[in-house]
Amino acid sequence: MKFLSYKILMTLFALGIILWSCDSFIYDDLKHCPQGVYVNFYSKTPCASDSTFIGSVPSLTVFAFDKNDKLVTSVTEKNVTLSREHEVLMPVSDGDFTFVAWAGINEKFTTGSFVNGTTSKNDVMLTLKSVSGTAEDLTGTRLWQGESPVISLPDPDKEGSVYRYTAINTKEITNRVTVKVELDENTLMEDGILPQDFTVGVTSADGTINIDGNMPLGGTALNYPALNVHYYNSGEISDTKKINSVSWDFATMDLKTGYNNVLTLNYVKGNKTVFSGDLIGSILLLYEKQTNINMACQHDFVIKFILTDCCASHISCDIFVNNWLVHSYETQLGM
Repeated sequence: MKFLSYKILMTLFALGIILWSCDSFIYDDLKHCPQGVYVNFYSKTPCASDSTFIGSVPSLTVFAFDKNDKLVTSVTEKNVTLSREHEVLMPVSDGDFTFVAWAGINEKFTTGSFVNGTTSKNDVMLTLKSVSGTAEDLTGTRLWQGESPVISLPDPDKEGSVYRYTAINTKEITNRVTVKVELDENTLMEDGILPQDFTVGVTSADGTINIDGNMPLGGTALNYPALNVHYYNSGEISDTKKINSVSWDFATMDLKTGYNNVLTLNYVKGNKTVFSGDLIGSILLLYEKQTNINMACQHDFVIKFILTDCCASHISCDIFVNNWLVHSYETQLGM
């Protein structure tokens, strides 16, 4: 029993000597002293006056890159809450480092292979799963990504144990888009065109994103599925029993210009396209709330079409937005 107590005391003594030596100037051999960087996470858009915190996410991955942008190490946590207090210790030492964080990745994505010393920031982080050109349903999925400033750690052989602190602004890179179509009373009652006669398509080649948040060009354009379709009366017609409007909800990845972002409004009966335009341009032009839009600050958008003077024999529709005529189409239907 005395021998066991002696061994425990000697172990604690040795451990104390090691830890003490890392913070002591009287020891020369400090090269094995531990170092690291504690990383916190917040979210703040260019339009916000204060930071917010993401909350619960299915996963968090933090990468550490050296001054040559090569991967040093990474840490992944599952089912975490990104609060003001949550932090991740990155076990790095002696050098200049940047840290890239990804939050929210779930089973709807495939992730790349990450190799220390080889993987760089411009390697693929994730790819949205798809089947036959149709993207995975992103209902309830939100992704965040961000990068820290450069953090320097000294040579432990000279300075011993040193721990730094940094914070990453994790910005959302997913979007929700609602498309509304409203028929005027004449179109609905005289021409016999119904909201059920229309469909909306949203496509984009934004399904692959690199670790640094950039998207490689030349990717395959995916069709995003409509998550919800809702038929209703907007209150703009006298007959309150008539259905004159329809809306579709979509969830997409990051929307950036140059990635084949397309919004189409189709007339099903005639197999014709009533409207086809750039999705981002449509958001900027057709946004329902008539306010300035900053896509770095907003991720929920409502696009609203008001169709007037539509004719079923040859699909002719005036498209109004905020009381302005933005398009007039006359497409002859084939027999």
